Amino acid sequence: MRHRGTTDMARTTVRAYLNLAILVAGLELLAIGVWFVLEGVRVNQSDGMMVVYICAAAGLASVIWLAGYRPRADEPIEYRDDRALRDAQARLDRMDPARLAEHVAELCERDGLAEVETVRVVEDAYAVDIHARRGDGTPAVLRCRSADGPGPVAGGVVQDFVSALDAAEERPGPLLLATTAGCFSAKAEALAAGAGIILLDRSALAHWECDKETPKALAA
Repeated sequence: MRHRGTTDMARTTVRAYLNLAILVAGLELLAIGVWFVLEGVRVNQSDGMMVVYICAAAGLASVIWLAGYRPRADEPIEYRDDRALRDAQARLDRMDPARLAEHVAELCERDGLAEVETVRVVEDAYAVDIHARRGDGTPAVLRCRSADGPGPVAGGVVQDFVSALDAAEERPGPLLLATTAGCFSAKAEALAAGAGIILLDRSALAHWECDKETPKALAA
């Protein structure tokens, strides 16, 4: 989940001031080194020049820090709870077709899609279709398919979806294929690209749930 919480801001501030300390220490060591080198080659230096070098180094470090490292309140802080993502993926991995479709339908309704309904796919016991409308009224179809094994989603799964779409009286707008599997085969990806189908694997579904960001194809 992304947010700009107090804890995140505190962490960013600590890192920023740590960067400042490292910059100051590094440049001051460099300044001291320069002083010793000049002393070694017998360059005439007035008393207190080391202090001048150190102060100049501290000033330069501050300028660099202000320009590139200081935390800014208007900058968004990216934060994601990795445990939440792992838990979401674990839940998805256990979902049967009906539960997966119910879960994706809930995400669609949460993100503002209307007329969300589920339709069982007769030809595929592992699949359920979701029909919905985006905010602009465009119809969308999401096929939810539970994994039927440990491997990637095969090209035949995408081909079945394409065939069903071709048989429909009117081809809808955005098309998505969501799965609890970890990935899609190369053939599945090629077929989907040719048909304009957006593929969502288990990781993408978990990010949709946890990040609360609607897939671009579904956003009005």
